[in-house]
Amino acid sequence: MTRGAPGPAARASTMSVARANVLALIWLPISGVAAATPYAVLWGGGRLAGLAAALPPLPLGLALMAAGILIHELLHAAGFLLFGRAQRDQVRIGFQRRTLTPFASCRAPVTAAAYRASALLPAAVLGGIPLLAAWITGSAALLLFGWVMLALAGGDVAAVWAMRAVPGPTLVLDHPELVGCRSVEAPGATATR
Repeated sequence: MTRGAPGPAARASTMSVARANVLALIWLPISGVAAATPYAVLWGGGRLAGLAAALPPLPLGLALMAAGILIHELLHAAGFLLFGRAQRDQVRIGFQRRTLTPFASCRAPVTAAAYRASALLPAAVLGGIPLLAAWITGSAALLLFGWVMLALAGGDVAAVWAMRAVPGPTLVLDHPELVGCRSVEAPGATATR
């Protein structure tokens, strides 16, 4: 979610890609504990030992991962359209070759609250919903999928962390090179509504 068009005079709430990657690595075990603890409490810690059996064969696992990543970016785009009320031509999905990362961005200013909701939507849908289902049903496969999708949202968590001090109604734009956003301060800037 870090690729946006340059905009008016702005104050950045960002971090480097390297720092975001470090935070994403820190997020990995945190998301694992957040996923596994309720499961272990509800279904017993012994069931966690069987997670390896829930791993799909490698080709299927890679296909699921690729589909999950594509859906992840589509959910960011949907968030910009729904929460940010952006127009379809203002939202872009792409792949940055330099960092080997897919991205979704919005060229129009949106509120910080809409940006946060768009950033965290994939974590909630692809991570949270399968985890809730795993906790309810005891499915190790759903637990594993939910945790992986939650863990993959580490960069989004870093972006939201970078802008933690930005008030919800503030208009923001994606930063073109860093993780996070820029608060739009130019007169006449309006959120897409």
